Amino acid sequence: MNAKILLLGMALGLAAALPAAAQAPSTSRGSMALPVDPQLLNDLPELKGVVSWRVLGQVKTGQAGAKPVPEFSPEVQKLDKQEVRVQGYMLPIVAGETHDHFLLSMRPPHCPFCLSLGPEYIVEVKARTPIKHTYEPVVVAGRLNVLRDDPFGLYYRLTEAQLSSATR
Repeated sequence: MNAKILLLGMALGLAAALPAAAQAPSTSRGSMALPVDPQLLNDLPELKGVVSWRVLGQVKTGQAGAKPVPEFSPEVQKLDKQEVRVQGYMLPIVAGETHDHFLLSMRPPHCPFCLSLGPEYIVEVKARTPIKHTYEPVVVAGRLNVLRDDPFGLYYRLTEAQLSSATR
């Protein structure tokens, strides 16, 4: 019971800290949008030649029978099977100092009570060679696959990835 009260208090504290406009629920039909604009939660600068999380977030929910399916914007569809660079924070799948398979997110993993993000703000990364883990943002380059029916609910996978660089 005390744990529920603590979690409720933390949620209310977070809600009070966000601007009032950011708390309004999304009104777009069929959108997978969060009640809070994820860009308000993104501290990563826009970089030249790097796919923006704003672009990757252009996904709505459609239906295939009773099953919800992602509907990607034309801008996202153009990225399918293209060589791209994406900036984000490493989220290791398994423990270790280096990783050749991890998730990349627009949000740092250091706040367990922060709002979760949807699958449009996560990229599965399969690297050519292991990449040393860091808590700092990284830029990775590889072939982006836009996933329409992934069994794990992912929308994006970057294959043959390697560390890259970018400028503002």
